[in-house]
Amino acid sequence: MVDYSEYIDLAIEELENPTFEVTKQYLEVCEIELENDKPKIARIDSKSTEDLVYIYFHVKDEDYFIVVSIEQSPHIKLYSVFTENSHSVYLTATSENLTFDELADIIKGVEPIEGWSKNDSKKSGNQRYKFSRLKFEPIKNTAYDLDEKLSLLLDDLEKYKESILELSKVADISISVCKYQYVSGNAGIHFDNKTIKRLNDLNLSIDIDTTIIGNEIK
Repeated sequence: MVDYSEYIDLAIEELENPTFEVTKQYLEVCEIELENDKPKIARIDSKSTEDLVYIYFHVKDEDYFIVVSIEQSPHIKLYSVFTENSHSVYLTATSENLTFDELADIIKGVEPIEGWSKNDSKKSGNQRYKFSRLKFEPIKNTAYDLDEKLSLLLDDLEKYKESILELSKVADISISVCKYQYVSGNAGIHFDNKTIKRLNDLNLSIDIDTTIIGNEIK
């Protein structure tokens, strides 16, 4: 197991005693969430690039992250500080004819799944669902950029390609994205040809719901 303690200490030091002007600007408009009196880490990513380690920190009462990137070589040192949007990315299947159990049976082996059946009571109030819904979200952690998280979900779905295609014949299926966009963050969305082909091969559409959050830096 890789020891990230030196990287973590350096990242926390930057948040507690900022040296970059951009760090100071972010901390003027947001508060880092604490855990045991230290900035709370959401994720450590050392796989996106060979030279950098990205440490994601929770922002208190917000759904975006402050990320401190650190060079690994030739010496461990601060590289940059930026924001990353929050992304939930999951498979959704809906049907007005089949129950949740019937939908789940088609993709048996795909776990974890959750959802409800048509006419089930909603958690709040006396209303009932008008359709059945199945949801598959293998990575609950939202501290990923969209491209990475979508690719990881497709990796999982491709293992069950035949089952996903069978599901598409009897239900409306798509990839759902809930994006919490920092007000000054990167709003761009791009899917390369490879990603579009992967979606097409699984007969999947994609739906992106974006919510703008946070206070703009001064």
